Amino acid sequence: MRDKSILIDLSTSYQFRHWRPMGILRVEHEVWRAFAARFGARAVPVIYDAARGGFYRIPQAIFEEVIFRNGCQPEVPSRALTAPRRWRSWARIGRFFWRARRRMRAVGQGGRYDEAETRVRRESTVAEELLRLSGEEFALMRRGLVALERVAPGIAPRIRALDALNHRAHYGLVHTVHDQICAERNRIAPEEVGEYVSAGGFWGDARYRAAYEMRAAHGWRLSYYIHDLIPILWGHVAEPTTRKTFPPALHWMLWGVDRVWTNSEVTRRDLLAHAARCGYPELPPEKVRVVTLGADALRETAPASDLAGLFAHRDLEPGGYVLMVGTQEPRKNHDFAYRLWRELAARRDHIMPLVWVGQPGWSIGPLLDMVRADPGLPHGAIRILDDVDDAELQALYAHCRYTIYPSHYEGWGLPVVESLLHGKPCLTSDAPALIEAAEGCAEAIGFF
Repeated sequence: MRDKSILIDLSTSYQFRHWRPMGILRVEHEVWRAFAARFGARAVPVIYDAARGGFYRIPQAIFEEVIFRNGCQPEVPSRALTAPRRWRSWARIGRFFWRARRRMRAVGQGGRYDEAETRVRRESTVAEELLRLSGEEFALMRRGLVALERVAPGIAPRIRALDALNHRAHYGLVHTVHDQICAERNRIAPEEVGEYVSAGGFWGDARYRAAYEMRAAHGWRLSYYIHDLIPILWGHVAEPTTRKTFPPALHWMLWGVDRVWTNSEVTRRDLLAHAARCGYPELPPEKVRVVTLGADALRETAPASDLAGLFAHRDLEPGGYVLMVGTQEPRKNHDFAYRLWRELAARRDHIMPLVWVGQPGWSIGPLLDMVRADPGLPHGAIRILDDVDDAELQALYAHCRYTIYPSHYEGWGLPVVESLLHGKPCLTSDAPALIEAAEGCAEAIGFF
């Protein structure tokens, strides 16, 4: 067991690599770094592919680019222009069928490739030929095929498959980094694995069930990092899809897990109480450990010239604004912050701007539209920043007057810790995890 691989599941980081890093991604990154530093080559970064039903090693050559730098994105290929004459377009369509059929036959001859590789190569050749047609010519061909379908209904599935392949070819999705990762050479052999570690959104696909089955069949030891039980305990303010997918994922996890880490004592108590209440196998308390999240170490202060440019760009004065950090979604209670600032504006001649920093999440659009259009809110009273990088966030923390965090419920409360680390007072809700994170150093008030 000691010589076997330790799989670090980075599926969440891979799937959300187009986002700026948020809390769950940062945790997954740090867990990977810690295991890689401790176990070296035994720690294997993997993603789960539901269609292929397995875990795949992320090749070292592209690992940093894919996971940490949002690289290897698809490039849209060039496509042929429409022929100047309609008969030329039909000639191109005829050539497409002739060349695609001939090349597909060549791929399948001689048994050079297995079934999966043959399918991939055939799709690739057809996609190349599709790009020799313009978008208008593909539409012309498709109208002809639909007309033919009336007398030959059996071609309907092929028309749908051709539509899908044309879409992928048009947007550069035929040869992607996913295909490069999920090649047979990178597939993880279950018997070579001793440990499986998940610190991300394990409820996003069926990876939890696959890990459970590997535990039963091959003796994998499963370790999960649980961030919170919000979709179960506070489902009315949870993202709708997560509200549906999290409970069954937690169900499979609780029926087959060897070690659990939680980000707070509050989450630990929530998990143990849920397991006991719902009749799951007893979780020995010693197997459920709290591993709290710390804020990133303070960087050196940026030069005054850089700070001046940064704050001028945002139209802010150092020390003259209040900061609220977090993904913009109903659970974070941005609605309360909006109503509070609106009331302050009605009572005072001048108020400091409230700066919301975070990416837009689910069901936040109507509130953001209302904030932007509200005539009762002075211009610039609430600034919405969804494009802030790490260095700028450090500066915003360092130079705000204080921070607020009125979230309805949290598993931990990283913005509270970050605020205090920067020496800034934080006004929070009375959510238990926020009180725990602040350790008595923040003012907790019951927000409604």
